[in-house]
Amino acid sequence: MLLNASPNDLALLAVMRRYFSLKEEASALKGRLEAARRSAGDEIDRFYDPRRNAPHAEDILAWHRLRREMEELMSLAATWGKGGSIDGCAWAAAAEPAPPPEAGAAMD
Repeated sequence: MLLNASPNDLALLAVMRRYFSLKEEASALKGRLEAARRSAGDEIDRFYDPRRNAPHAEDILAWHRLRREMEELMSLAATWGKGGSIDGCAWAAAAEPAPPPEAGAAMD
C-alpha cells in the first residue's frame, strides 16, 4: 500500500485497475469478433450492426458497453489529473484499505 496515498489517490488506482481489466476484456472480445467477421467475409458496417447480425449481437453490444465504461473511467482519471476529487466514485470502494487489526488482538 502507498503510505502517503490519499483516498482520492487510492480511488484513481481502483479506477485504473478497472480500466485496464476492461481494456483486456474488450480487446479479447474484439479479437473474437474480428476473427468471426473475417471468417464470414462480412463488411465491417454490416457485421457490427447488431440488428443485422443476430448471432453476434450480444457480443457486439457487450463490446460497446465495455468501451462506454472505459470512457467513463478515463473521464474520472482526467478529473483526478485536474485536481478534482473522484474518491466518491463507485470504484473507490475497491481501493479502501483493510481496517487495522483490533488493538486487543493477541500478538504471537
